[in-house]
Amino acid sequence: MQDSQSTLQHLISSLLERDPPRAKSLCVTLLGDAIGPHGGSIWLSDLIELVTPLGINERLLRTSVFRLVAQDWLQSERHGRRSLYRLSENGSELTRQASGRIYDGSPTQWEGDWTLVLLPRFGNSSLNKRSEVRRELIWAGFGAIAPGVFALPRNQASVAQKVLSKLKLSNNALVLSAHELNEGNGLIINSLISQCWDLEGVARQYQKFTDTFGPMLAAVSQNIRPSQAFAVRALTIHEWRRIVLHDPQLPVQMLPADWPGHVARELCGELYWAIFDRAEEHLNLLLDKDPIHYQAAKPYVFERFGGRDDEAAAKPAAYNLIKCSR
Repeated sequence: MQDSQSTLQHLISSLLERDPPRAKSLCVTLLGDAIGPHGGSIWLSDLIELVTPLGINERLLRTSVFRLVAQDWLQSERHGRRSLYRLSENGSELTRQASGRIYDGSPTQWEGDWTLVLLPRFGNSSLNKRSEVRRELIWAGFGAIAPGVFALPRNQASVAQKVLSKLKLSNNALVLSAHELNEGNGLIINSLISQCWDLEGVARQYQKFTDTFGPMLAAVSQNIRPSQAFAVRALTIHEWRRIVLHDPQLPVQMLPADWPGHVARELCGELYWAIFDRAEEHLNLLLDKDPIHYQAAKPYVFERFGGRDDEAAAKPAAYNLIKCSR
């Protein structure tokens, strides 16, 4: 029988072979999840060392960080022949907006409130502007319920206003709060869900996540290597981020009773904390030699996924595979 180290390494290697992470996206994931809580800065040489075991070579990483700087996701500082990277102001803001969706999920209570964005025509540049706004709003979770009308079932006016401000369209669109009044008397907005959001596609991604990372949690034990724990953490959050940022995270009342996102989120949180300490050991080993830029983890990191359960972290339990199939 394989021990936990070899089983876990086989699972990691198999995932990297069939679905290797994209370098640019992985950099953003690591800066937000792992480096951010420790001060947010990392030397390029250290970043190279972190991502090389994840299938990203030095040349590809250098190209990726250069592009991320050009796209205002990262900013760099030159220190002699060395380069220090951190999220830019824009990258930090986008990461903050995404963090709630990644680590917290949908609120458990919903009072039926909606945020609407109405886009009139924008003159000669109408098509380009509308396409750009549409892309940004859908990325933020809004669904298109009619031409020029976008909706999200919770109070997200501030998010909509940030999107419009970013595109310099604050004075060209309406952001409204709404409450459904048609229930039991006419068209019910729930009937439009399948037209506004691709929930079937998101559900398949959640099930795939559970099928992939459930066995990893089952293979976790106290004797796994710190480098393995970091690889699992990086790959888990990288894949989780990719899914949840395409999930509108509709209120529970609007989702099927067997929504696979619930099981997937529970799994993600359990796996995250099961390998957290070991993953931090790997970070400390590589980065703690620079105490100016690498600091002790900020308290907010321990609030992710509903908060750390120290007893569970001390004794990682095998994931109940019955959950994976329900």
